[in-house]
Amino acid sequence: MTEKSLSDRDGPIQQESHNSAPPRGKKHHRALWMLFLVFFAFVAITFLTKHRDTINWIEDYEAGIKLAKQQNKPVLLAFYNKNISFCWAMDQHVYNNPEVIKYAEAKFIPILIDVDKQPEIVKQYNIDYYPTHYVGYPDSNEIELSEPMVGCVPDPRLFIERIDHLLNTIKRSNK
Repeated sequence: MTEKSLSDRDGPIQQESHNSAPPRGKKHHRALWMLFLVFFAFVAITFLTKHRDTINWIEDYEAGIKLAKQQNKPVLLAFYNKNISFCWAMDQHVYNNPEVIKYAEAKFIPILIDVDKQPEIVKQYNIDYYPTHYVGYPDSNEIELSEPMVGCVPDPRLFIERIDHLLNTIKRSNK
């Protein structure tokens, strides 16, 4: 009888502890979900951070010109249409390049003109191809501009070289 009562006591205790532990499948499933969530968070943070790095554009033409006059700096005008693949390529391969960002922000007041939001500026400059870039020095009444750089230049170093050439050309004509 003692054997039976000991065996009765051992049985329910083992059964209780066995029932209270989650099955292995659920634990494994939960770990996979946690791994997936961590991976998703990492991808989302990387994606969001990557797309934040771009030239610190001023999107208001008048405000950009005013700032350039105050700081006595040339402007880099970029006429941009978000629906044009060449503009998208500039966003993806040039404007987010660290060397281009450093160059543009050190030498210029960069102004991005969204053609849909500022059509009067597009008309003023007679722009009909996107992207188009100008370099210029605003004086008291108007802005003296370089020749336009029309089209996509998907190589960041070549973009810097071409913009630098425009800057040097306009500097020479001011002297």
